[in-house]
Amino acid sequence: MKEEIRSKVSTLVSEVLQIPVSANLNLTRNTTAQWDSLKHLELILVLEEEFQVRFSAEQTANIQSLEDIVAILGGS
Repeated sequence: MKEEIRSKVSTLVSEVLQIPVSANLNLTRNTTAQWDSLKHLELILVLEEEFQVRFSAEQTANIQSLEDIVAILGGS
């Protein structure tokens, strides 16, 4: 399950940020120029739709990396 979540999250992030899928889970908002505030909100919406979840405002604000997303989605 954890690897499925990682794989799906990685693919979605790649699509939203328009970066190669090969980008690893060490990707963060601080180190990725494409991951600005608008792309962050777009990513949240895509993740909510794909995983049929709703992130709280606190979760949305606290997501700083792919690892954060995977952890919230239950893949930690």
